[in-house]
Amino acid sequence: MGSNKSDKILFIIISVFIVILLISIGPNRVLNGTFSLTREAYYWMERGLSAPMNFVANIWSDYIYLVNTRQENENLRHELAKLKIQCQHTREIQDENSRLRAMLEFKKTSYAFKLYPASVFAQDISMIFKTLVINRGRSDGFFKDMPIVNMYGVVGRVISVSPHTSEVLLITDPNSAVPAFIKTIKTNGIVRGRGDGLLNLEYIRRSENVNAGDEVVTSGLLGIFPRGLRLGYVYTVKKDRREIFAQIILKPAVSMQRIEDVFGIGKTNNKHN
Repeated sequence: MGSNKSDKILFIIISVFIVILLISIGPNRVLNGTFSLTREAYYWMERGLSAPMNFVANIWSDYIYLVNTRQENENLRHELAKLKIQCQHTREIQDENSRLRAMLEFKKTSYAFKLYPASVFAQDISMIFKTLVINRGRSDGFFKDMPIVNMYGVVGRVISVSPHTSEVLLITDPNSAVPAFIKTIKTNGIVRGRGDGLLNLEYIRRSENVNAGDEVVTSGLLGIFPRGLRLGYVYTVKKDRREIFAQIILKPAVSMQRIEDVFGIGKTNNKHN
């Protein structure tokens, strides 16, 4: 019994002490401390929950931005491609106009010849033959051995003709041989194709004064090519004392890889083969 009384008395003393302590601290401080703890707990809880959500939201925003940017870049690439195609088409029209004007001017200055215009239809780019096909044939006045030229010089001659197309052997083909004339020294020779885009000028004696840059034209011999058509220019000259003739290489007047429009030179008597 004595022990129970002692416990009760001790409990009462402790309770009174706690009440006095709370009274001395004050109700406001108790509430403020409680609210502070609550706010801190809410802050950390909110931060812990919102951080992953903000992270995901940022990633999504960046993804949407990248998708939109990628689509915009794709649209810009398409527009740029369209503009490039339009520019190419415009340049092609301008180039065609320039070629047509040059052809017209050439035709005006070549009044001594009867010229038949044509365009390249196909070209053999193999290493065996150097030929091209043009879009004019027998029905257009073209015939076998008809000389083919453009505004820069001799292209070749017709070797096969059909009603609407003709095959032309280029002067750069090894099977081509054209009687030639060096204008500066007034000497005749033969121009043969080499197959590599250049020409050989044969049967010019070593003693002749031939120099790089000399112009070589058709001589008119054999009656296929009229006299005076430009064949090319002397590129290199080599002379061997053991040889009678000089080794002369010409650069063609016509760039054979860029032929688009040509003329056939008609016979004055209109007698076609």
